Amino acid sequence: MLGNLPGPFRGHGGGHLDMTLRHPYEDRKLTFDRHTRAYRLLDTFLLEELLSQIVAANEAHRLGDPDLLGQVVGRLTSLSPWMTRRRLSEAVAEAWRGSHGPLGSRP
Repeated sequence: MLGNLPGPFRGHGGGHLDMTLRHPYEDRKLTFDRHTRAYRLLDTFLLEELLSQIVAANEAHRLGDPDLLGQVVGRLTSLSPWMTRRRLSEAVAEAWRGSHGPLGSRP
């Protein structure tokens, strides 16, 4: 998020996510580099919405599948920032459903 703000954080360095894995329980720190351009607010919203929906549906283990995530992200790239928040949330659920099946379903 700081990469979207003006000032010293803009476009410099990288970031990290601190998380606890459930199986086995262990703390992890994932690091990443930033893109040369700032993330759009739409991109930040879509990421937050996707993560929230997937975790709420008990499907977080699917985040480790790069092919699945590539399909979902591919379905989200054409969304307009002028869409309502509700419609964007629905589009995230549709993108997941189109790539995997309904949120919360098991293959």
